[in-house]
Amino acid sequence: MAPFDDDEPRAGTLTWPERIENYRQLIGVPYLGYESGWVYGTWFIGNSYQKKTDYYGGFQGNFLKRIAALFPDRRRVLHLFAGKVDLERLPGDTLDMRPELTPTWCVNAETCEGVPLHDYDFVLADPPYSASDAEHYGTPMVNRNKVVATLAAGLPSGAYVAWLDQVYPMFTKTALQPEAVIGIYGSTNHRVRGLTVFRRL
Repeated sequence: MAPFDDDEPRAGTLTWPERIENYRQLIGVPYLGYESGWVYGTWFIGNSYQKKTDYYGGFQGNFLKRIAALFPDRRRVLHLFAGKVDLERLPGDTLDMRPELTPTWCVNAETCEGVPLHDYDFVLADPPYSASDAEHYGTPMVNRNKVVATLAAGLPSGAYVAWLDQVYPMFTKTALQPEAVIGIYGSTNHRVRGLTVFRRL
C-alpha cells in the first residue's frame, strides 16, 4: 500500500449533516439525528436480509453498504477482526489472527504489530462480543482496551474508528472523540448491538 499523498483527501472532509444526507440519497431514510456535534439513531436491518456467506458472525443485510454511504470520503479502510468480510461492498485491507482466512495482516489486533496504522483513515472493528463467540471463532477473547489504545496510538489525526459491539469500549478522551452511537437491530431474537464511531484527535 502506498502512503497517503499530501494532497489526497482523507476521511473527515465531510460534516455529519453531509454524511447523513449522502446516506439518505443512497440508502433512504437514515433514522439518524444530529445535534451539537453528536449523531444518534437506530438502524433496523429487519428479517428480510440475506447473507452472502454462512460464516458465523457475518454482517447482516446491507450493513456494509450503510457504512459506505455514511463515509463516502473514506480512502484507506482496515477491517479489524475481519473474518470473511465482503470486500466488494466495502473494499479495504483485512486484519485477522487466523491464517486460514488469508487476511492482509495476520496479527493480533491488540498490538497490530507491523501494521502501518498511519496509512488508514477508517477502521471498521467487529470483535467477538463474548467468550463464547471467541470460542466459536477459535480465538482468545479480545482485550478491547488494548485494541482501542493501539488504534488511538497509531491512526492519523482525523481517522475514524467504527466499533460494532455489545460493549461501549473504554477510550482515552485526549486521543479519541466519540461522535456517533447507532443501535443496530437485526431480525427478532437476534442480539442488539451498538455502533460507536470515534474520531482520532
